[in-house]
Amino acid sequence: MDVPVYRNGSTDRIEVDSSFLGDKVKARTLRAAVIMYEACKRVGTHDSLTRGEVNRSKRALFRQKGLGRGRVRHPQVVQCRGGGTAHGPHPRNYRYRMPKKALRVATRSALLSKFRDGEVVMAERLEFAAPKTKELNNVLRSLGCGDSCLIVTDSVDRNLLLSARNLRRVKVMEASQLNAYDLLFHRKLLLTQAGFDAIKEIHSNG
Repeated sequence: MDVPVYRNGSTDRIEVDSSFLGDKVKARTLRAAVIMYEACKRVGTHDSLTRGEVNRSKRALFRQKGLGRGRVRHPQVVQCRGGGTAHGPHPRNYRYRMPKKALRVATRSALLSKFRDGEVVMAERLEFAAPKTKELNNVLRSLGCGDSCLIVTDSVDRNLLLSARNLRRVKVMEASQLNAYDLLFHRKLLLTQAGFDAIKEIHSNG
């Protein structure tokens, strides 16, 4: 596929072989992976009080006979304002895991969709002698990646990581940590040549 490339301060276009990603975006597996990643991010600290946990007086509200409201014995019941909650939420863990092979299929599908939609940009190398947020921002804007970008390298360089730290919706990630959720969350994908080679090595064997 033909993608833009950043080389020596200027942009060009090169042909990239993405056949190792397959020929079909498996949307069902991709959707299941995204749901799993979002579920793992849930804190699960929601809680509600049952009737026995509401701290209110146990004195009966009404007399037993004559009013037609004798069964409302105390203000903890669910039909009273400020009472307990029936079948309400309680703290729980939402985490679960899909098989590793399925997650790898989802990652390949997300990568293939990025290539097909023209949202992939290459860079011969992306190195900084010192943390330079402004310089990195200028590079991303020249490539059309200023709004939202995931930068993937073979190994995370500290200066690159610090340069991207204060940029909104810009994330630096190693190729070995790449996943479907981060690929879909960011609009553009910036691959260094070494990062692309690492991805190809990881996913070429299925």
